[in-house]
Amino acid sequence: MTDFRGRRIVLLGLARQGTALTRFFVAAGARVTISDAAPAERLTTELERLGELPVELVLGGHPLELLDDCELLCLSGGVPAQLPIVQAAIERQIPLSNDGLLTLQVASERRLGPIVAITGSSGKTTTTTLVGEM
Repeated sequence: MTDFRGRRIVLLGLARQGTALTRFFVAAGARVTISDAAPAERLTTELERLGELPVELVLGGHPLELLDDCELLCLSGGVPAQLPIVQAAIERQIPLSNDGLLTLQVASERRLGPIVAITGSSGKTTTTTLVGEM
């Protein structure tokens, strides 16, 4: 199984997905840095959700220095792949991921049974319900 202990993970975006990914990586022993383009004043609810989790916060932008010892860059939903930091990560061959890909990876590594991955911007709830009924 993928071992995240001690690995430096950078998450872009602190919405619900970013918070969930942060909790996952902290529980897995990773060193987590969260970067959000918004300043702290606009993220009070999100920062409260993090509680006392041991994370580094870089708010108000995504400086390229975040990639210096980054081993995995995770994008929250809505974070565009066209951002300069994402393009720089691609150039440096830093792996990219998100919550959906990580869920699929962890589930497949644990071999908990058949996996059906449902993605897209419309129809996921209906499709998931139909698959569940099958």
